[in-house]
Amino acid sequence: MKSLSQLKLANPSRLLHLAQIGCAGSNFSALQAASGIYFRRWKGAHVKHPARSKIYKAALAWLGCFLSILLVGGIFGWVDQQWSLPLMLASFGPTAALLYGSPKLPAAQPWNAMGGTVMSGLVGLLFRVLLGHKAWIARPLAVATSVGLLAVTASPFPPGAATALLMTTIAPQNTFPAQHCESGNCYNNAAAWCIFSTMEHSYLARLTGGCRILLANVMGQVAMVIVALLVNNLDADPAEGYPQRWL
Repeated sequence: MKSLSQLKLANPSRLLHLAQIGCAGSNFSALQAASGIYFRRWKGAHVKHPARSKIYKAALAWLGCFLSILLVGGIFGWVDQQWSLPLMLASFGPTAALLYGSPKLPAAQPWNAMGGTVMSGLVGLLFRVLLGHKAWIARPLAVATSVGLLAVTASPFPPGAATALLMTTIAPQNTFPAQHCESGNCYNNAAAWCIFSTMEHSYLARLTGGCRILLANVMGQVAMVIVALLVNNLDADPAEGYPQRWL
C-alpha cells in the first residue's frame, strides 16, 4: 500500500478529492448538529404555565374592555359623520387585551400604546404613499419595518403592526370608481372604507387617506388609555397601579 506522501506525489488530484470529501463530511456533521439544536427548540423551554388571574382582576379587565370599545364606538358614530374617519378599527381589539388584560406588561404602557401607534402609523403611511399602487409588497414591508422600528426604539406594541397593515389595506370608497368598489369588501356606513388590492390612484389621495386613518387610530388609543387610567386603578392592591411608567 502506498504511503500518503507517495499518493501525494503520484496523484495530487486524488488527494485533493479525498480532502474535499473530508471537509464535506465535517460540514454535514456541523449542519446536522445545528439542525438538531434548532428542532429541539420547537419542544419549548418548559416554562411553567402562569397562574390563573383572580376573579376581580378578570372582572376589571372585562369592564375596561367593555367601556373602552363602547366609548370608541360612541365617538365613531359622531366622528364618522363629521370627518369621515374609519374610527372603529380592528387594532383596538388587541389594544384592549393589553391595556386591561395585562396592564403590567411593557407593551401595555401609555407610551407604547400611543408612541407605538404613531410610529407604526407613520411607517405604514410612508409605504402607502410610495408603494400604494403595489399594495402586495407595501403591506409586508410596512408590517416588518414597523415591528423592527418598535424593537429598536424599545417600544414594543403588537397592535402597532395592525396599524401599519391597515394603512396599506383600506381606502375611502369615494376615491375609486363605483364598479371598482363593487368588487371590493366595503362597509355599509356613511363613509365606506374598503379593502383593496391597490390604494388610491394619486400620491396626494394616498397621503390624505392615510392621515385620516392615522388620526382615527391615535384618537382611539388616547380614549383607551384614559379608560385604562380610570379602570385599572380601581384595584385595591397598591402594587397594581397603572401605568408602570409614562415614558
